[in-house]
Amino acid sequence: MHEAFADDVPLAPADVLVKELLRGALLFGLAVGILLALLATGLPSTVKGAVTAPLRRWREGGPGMTTAPVHMPVGSAPGDVTRYLCAAAYVDEGFAERVVEDVLADEAGAVASSPDVDLVTVVRHCLTAQEMRHRRDQRLTGAFALVAVFAPLWLLFVSLFLSITRQAGGRPSLATRGRHQPAGRVLVGTAVAAGIAVLFAFSFGIALSSLPTPAFVSWLLGSYLGGVPAALASVTAMALAYATVVGHDLAVDLLLRTTMTREAFSRQPRPTVPPRKWMAARLAAIREAQDGNVTVYSGYTPFLGYSAAASQWSIAVPLLPADGPVGGVSRSAGPEPFTVTELVDHVRARLRATAVAGVADAAADGEAALGSLAVADRVFASGTALGDDERFIRATSLAPVSRLSADQVQRIMERPTGAVRHCLAIHLPLWGGDVVPTVFLHFSTEGRTLHLHCSNHVLGPVRAEFHVVDRLRGPLSPEARRGLLLDAVPGTGKAFFAAPFRALRQARFEVRHNRRMMDELRALQQDPVYDFGARLSIRELAVSPNYQNYFQVVDAARITALVERHTLAAIRVFLETHGYDITDFRAQQQTILNQGLIQQGGMSIIGNQAIGTGAIATQQVPQQSGAAAPVAGSGSGSGSGK
Repeated sequence: MHEAFADDVPLAPADVLVKELLRGALLFGLAVGILLALLATGLPSTVKGAVTAPLRRWREGGPGMTTAPVHMPVGSAPGDVTRYLCAAAYVDEGFAERVVEDVLADEAGAVASSPDVDLVTVVRHCLTAQEMRHRRDQRLTGAFALVAVFAPLWLLFVSLFLSITRQAGGRPSLATRGRHQPAGRVLVGTAVAAGIAVLFAFSFGIALSSLPTPAFVSWLLGSYLGGVPAALASVTAMALAYATVVGHDLAVDLLLRTTMTREAFSRQPRPTVPPRKWMAARLAAIREAQDGNVTVYSGYTPFLGYSAAASQWSIAVPLLPADGPVGGVSRSAGPEPFTVTELVDHVRARLRATAVAGVADAAADGEAALGSLAVADRVFASGTALGDDERFIRATSLAPVSRLSADQVQRIMERPTGAVRHCLAIHLPLWGGDVVPTVFLHFSTEGRTLHLHCSNHVLGPVRAEFHVVDRLRGPLSPEARRGLLLDAVPGTGKAFFAAPFRALRQARFEVRHNRRMMDELRALQQDPVYDFGARLSIRELAVSPNYQNYFQVVDAARITALVERHTLAAIRVFLETHGYDITDFRAQQQTILNQGLIQQGGMSIIGNQAIGTGAIATQQVPQQSGAAAPVAGSGSGSGSGK
């Protein structure tokens, strides 16, 4: 190349050229290649798309489990679900961050309802948990900066050190029916692995220092002064990082043990929040939404906060006069007219009377009562359809209103048109609020036809790791302390490398929030279909993909069936006493109670039944998971059109 393109330029001898220009680059590449090779061989091999065993065990119930999941204790007392969500703020960084960023800081958005959850308390605990992590991240950022200043490439050694130490935890536990804490020799093995890694660090630093490298490369590799400063900085940073993570984990463990137990939680005061005016106003809006009767939703599905629909059915009843006398009284003048409000009030009274009777019966039999059955009006409005609707927009706050007056609700009930609708919401918290079946009933009349749409929802239990507070009994034992010290080893690496970015993001929280709200205000002024709807439900954010007990599904189905039966019975009595023919209604009622559905055109596949013209069903139902899990097993079959 020199002879072809630059023959007239004098070139130094080959040995001098290699020595001056290539030696530093070759040494740099060789050192980085060795570190990357060691790091790659130290990591466990994984299959693309597969979940590693330690991660799977942690998701299903924690470390120490091999072939069978270890389920957490289930909720049982009122208020348990609020306690679990408050604990989630400390054990799940992602949960706390989403609650703060997507609910608290979203001043222009509505707040999704969460049945049987104290939303304000959960948000306050999320703020407290974020502040604790910010203090941890600030210390970890200092340790990160220590290595970056003395020898940036030794951050690769830090990663290798954590990888080797993490895998020195001894053999996996063979216990499948529970979990136990690690023995003392596991900590000894981890300490020995750490010591070997430290010796390797000093040896590697001395070996690098013997190579003549340019000053900049020496700084990157930490090979100056015999490699001692780089090795000392790396080891010190790792010790500080591990001590910081352990201290944070101990503080969280103490907080959970002393304030989150079932006995202590109700007696604890709410955590304090930063004295910011916007934050206090937003917490007041969250409190209002918690007790309100309006859901302003974003997107297609209105039932945000209640999980996806487990089942739905509709009936249309012709309002025809009865042929004969009703209750021995002849109605020569025809049936008595009624309004939707009167029918809703009748159904509400019937369901509340059922709950009161259930309380008395349960008290006599020593069973769980239905006294917590909540029957209330709820208005659903699309966030993009509010516009200049004075019923929902207020001058004192960006967020839409969360409560309408009784007269406003009645007018919406009587005129069910457009993007604002009324439903009678019936829900009953079960298993300490861990399972909440909800039934939404929408009534309307059009001409001489009564329409009823029923939508059944079941909020499943919160994730198993959030139930960890029910495992904590008494002060921290020596065995549990050993487990905490060992669990902090892999947590140190993740927190160490993420700390600078997390600390910077948290430090810019106010700046980011102010900029966001300025952009939201401009969008509100310029966009005629600005979306005021809630986009996140705190309760749904924590829903587990699996139930923890079979009877949670059974109990939810029992409450749903109870509400459906008494609703249909109340409608039948109402129509009959008002002089309407109930022959068609009885037929549809029998179909719903016997088969759980009415097919009005089209085709549906439910379980192993296919309904519709030319219907054929072949369906395998997997093991139940989620809020809409089936109670029955799997099956396949075929059915004729109905």
